[in-house]
Amino acid sequence: MQLEVKGLKSGYGKVQILHGIDLTAPPREITAVLGPNGAGKSTLMKTIAGHLPVMEGEMRYRGNSLVGHSALSICKEGIGFVPQDHNVFSALSVRDNLRASSLAFEGAGERVAEVLRRFPILAERADQAASTLSGGERQTLAIAMALVAGPDILILDEPTAGLAPIFVDRIVSWVRELAEEGMGVVWVVEQNPEKILAISETAYVIDAGRTSEILEARSLLAPGRLEEVLLQVHV
Repeated sequence: MQLEVKGLKSGYGKVQILHGIDLTAPPREITAVLGPNGAGKSTLMKTIAGHLPVMEGEMRYRGNSLVGHSALSICKEGIGFVPQDHNVFSALSVRDNLRASSLAFEGAGERVAEVLRRFPILAERADQAASTLSGGERQTLAIAMALVAGPDILILDEPTAGLAPIFVDRIVSWVRELAEEGMGVVWVVEQNPEKILAISETAYVIDAGRTSEILEARSLLAPGRLEEVLLQVHV
């Protein structure tokens, strides 16, 4: 049940951002995606999730092509997406955010109850408006909203950006648990790279809309190695 992306080209309207991305995300593994600002990382995540159209190339999951599928269809195939920004309904309560995210899926009530058990902090805040949550709590809610759909692959666009260290550690721990339970994870990494690389198997370096390097993630933890790789993409 792995996700496979080959020669993927995509962008916004007539503006092409991705010029040929290759990526494979197996189950039970965390796959890190790194690269400089403007490299196309978020565009890649949005395209996989069906929020941007495929201009050329292939995306397959469970052997089925995802090209031309809507975001809802891709979600129902088993791919959950957590965008970096605008990822919760601020005016709704925590519980209603989860309910809204589960409406298109069977067993909605059970799914909501399950994620509230997994994230006790959300259970404590269940009746609070999402607008009253801290940044870490909002990101936790955004992840929980993706999980109520019961995905087998989770796409995370830098979920720890700007968070307090305690929430960075919590999210890293939760995502590692999800992978150990069988979920595949694709994680765009900008901040806190060492913590994420330490639990990842493979790292894809994206530059100028192309796959620049494919590396063993933990190899980037060697002193100076991550800086060396990221500096090379600017040359």
